[in-house]
Amino acid sequence: MRKYLLPAIIMGVGAFILTMGLLFRFYAYPKLAVVPNDQNTTQIVQDPNAKFFGADNVRPAEGELTTTARIIGDPQAAEAASEESGRDLAVWNSGQISDNNGDNIPMDGSTEVYVFDRHTGEAVNCCGESKNGEEVKRDGLLVKFPFDTQKDGSYSWWDSTVGKSFPVQFEGEEDLQGMNVYKFTQEVPETKYATRELPGNLFGGSDSSGAVNADRYYSNKRTFWVDPVTGVVIDRVEEQNQEFRHNGKSLTALETTSKFTKETVDKNVEDYKSKSSLLDMVHSTFPIVFAILGVLLLLTGLLLSVLIGRRSRLDEQPAYVDRGPDPVFGNSGPDETTVRRSDLHGN
Repeated sequence: MRKYLLPAIIMGVGAFILTMGLLFRFYAYPKLAVVPNDQNTTQIVQDPNAKFFGADNVRPAEGELTTTARIIGDPQAAEAASEESGRDLAVWNSGQISDNNGDNIPMDGSTEVYVFDRHTGEAVNCCGESKNGEEVKRDGLLVKFPFDTQKDGSYSWWDSTVGKSFPVQFEGEEDLQGMNVYKFTQEVPETKYATRELPGNLFGGSDSSGAVNADRYYSNKRTFWVDPVTGVVIDRVEEQNQEFRHNGKSLTALETTSKFTKETVDKNVEDYKSKSSLLDMVHSTFPIVFAILGVLLLLTGLLLSVLIGRRSRLDEQPAYVDRGPDPVFGNSGPDETTVRRSDLHGN
């Protein structure tokens, strides 16, 4: 049986490598492709030439607008939410402020609690999700795209301003500082979402006219540059328009094209470029390479085993013996009758 030892070893190694490839794809990858519960990030979007309604002097103004968003994960809340829902969930606390003059009073601000699936990034309605302390029901993507983002995926992104999700469309692939990213866009149609009390003279009334209730309308176009492996938004632009309207007249509330600052984009690339590369190898490269190598070794061991078996059967066969009659003496068996050869004796 020693002769079969080498094929057995080769086939054993092949089976092991093939199993490792399957484990990379179906065990290691799902363990790695999850949102961290202890997330702690700050992202800044900025527009140096925004137009906005200045609350300080109650009139339209323009200048630099900076929005800072801070996200902090809550591991304990995530564990409790996962137990309650029976799903693997993340709970992130988000705080956002928009500042237009650099003082201690922001132009706008909000706090939110996001609850979402750690694998798909989809909102989950449970476990304390809220905005400014009030419960809110969300749907769609909240802070990131799914791991292994697809070009033709039917994704929608939650818009916190109007409290509704809207679809996103794939626009193409681009290179961003050496990272291959997917470009998606989203259109939020013009929507009335609030009413605010403002001086009547802003809408054509006299200086002595009282306050009026003006409707606030909002529209937005978002552009995302997404790492398809991790689903992280590496860069983002928002073209946002808001107006106050009353009695047929309108007033600019906000007009801005805000984008991630260079420092934010650089930090995103630094944080996720290597992680994306490693996760992609675990998801695709390692399983494919290990599967091919494992199958080749299994086939090699099997073929070698067949060849060794065939050679063994040949070695066990006796040497060739000619059982036919002798051309000179004829049949020479011990039990055969001897026949006189007349051609040898001359008669």
